[in-house]
Amino acid sequence: MGYYFIAAIIIVLSAFTYTELEFLENKLTEGGRITEFVDAVLELRRFEKNYFLYRQNLDYQKHQTYINKIQTLIKDNRDKVAKFLTPIQQTHLTKKLEYYQKLMQDYVNQASSSLEQKIRHLGNSIVTLAETLAKTERKFLKESLNHSINLFLLAIISLSLFGIVMGRILSKLIVHPLKQLEENMELIATGRFKKLQINCQDREIRSLEQAFNQMLTKLDTQRRHLLQSEKLASLGTLLSGVAHELNNPLSNVSSSCQILLEELEEADIDQSRELLTQIDEQTLRAQRIVYALLEFSRKKDFKKESLQFSDLIQETLRFIRGQIPAGVTINQNIPKNLVVLVDKQRIQQMLLNLLKNAVQAVGNNGSINLSARETRKTDDDCMVNIEISDTGPGIPTELLPKIFDPFFTTKEVGQGSGLGLSIAHEIIEEHDGNIQVKNHPDGGTIFEIQLPI
Repeated sequence: MGYYFIAAIIIVLSAFTYTELEFLENKLTEGGRITEFVDAVLELRRFEKNYFLYRQNLDYQKHQTYINKIQTLIKDNRDKVAKFLTPIQQTHLTKKLEYYQKLMQDYVNQASSSLEQKIRHLGNSIVTLAETLAKTERKFLKESLNHSINLFLLAIISLSLFGIVMGRILSKLIVHPLKQLEENMELIATGRFKKLQINCQDREIRSLEQAFNQMLTKLDTQRRHLLQSEKLASLGTLLSGVAHELNNPLSNVSSSCQILLEELEEADIDQSRELLTQIDEQTLRAQRIVYALLEFSRKKDFKKESLQFSDLIQETLRFIRGQIPAGVTINQNIPKNLVVLVDKQRIQQMLLNLLKNAVQAVGNNGSINLSARETRKTDDDCMVNIEISDTGPGIPTELLPKIFDPFFTTKEVGQGSGLGLSIAHEIIEEHDGNIQVKNHPDGGTIFEIQLPI
């Protein structure tokens, strides 16, 4: 439609230009008739003066020829001359020429000074009329030319304005939707899936939108499968740590049971009660570990709940304690009364991903620091600031902008999927928070997390 509009504008402008040029041509033709009339009058006066001076018959014949020419011009161009002379003025001019011609004939037959004076006076009036006619014709041509120029300027301005409006319309119909599509593709490249909604009625754009959304649906489904697979893979790596945690309470239960069996007949009631209490406590401890593991692995809908952050950290560390080398220390600075409103399973997964990365970065010797504090700007603006830092080698500066991208990893093939930090970033966004990463000046990496309370 845009091309059709442009073609229509070109056709209209071309037709307008042709009409205006034809109009100017007609005006120039009419002006040519007036110029011819003025030239004929001037020639008529010249041969009149020559005849008065030399009395040659040839001058008189030329004089008569120009009178006839002037009369023919007036007769044949009445419509064109009417724009400069009214019908009454034309009739008056014709009668004046006829009288002028008669006086000239009388002068040829009987020359006299009085007759010559009349002819000269009448000729002057005809020249004055011709000059007035020429001046009016020039003024008319100038006005016509100015009118055409103004029309051309108006046409150019109108065309420019129409082009601007058409460009805005095309931008709204085509360019803006395509820009939206480009922005959505950039979001997908960073792992954020957002259904495309383009406010456009164009069929091609609507068809592109539907195809794009179908692709998004399939990608989102595959992404969820990958996330679940990553979660199960994380669960597999946690089992060794959980086994280590379970080994301690089970060992205590086993030892207490053996003592009871050996001293069943001799043991007093207080000692038996103490051993049974230990068995009960260690059994509950093992149950809590198993329950936490089952809760982490279970697929649940997103649901926030108020939790003691220090307890959440302790439970999360219990999962990976068996994977922490003996030379790595974990320092905690978390207030006991700090409460967060989070989805427990998702926040644990985020913490596990960050802690596992920190353990791998530190190696066999080093430290990992966990800290959290509450910051309050106003009563309605309260945040929990969480910081996880390590003493590892840090992340190369050029890679920092990419580490939250899906499937980006610096590990060797088979050592990681590149989804851990991407999942952590997504979980923080689900909680309306933000996560940032930077290198410590003295070495190591710092992850800073903000969550609304």
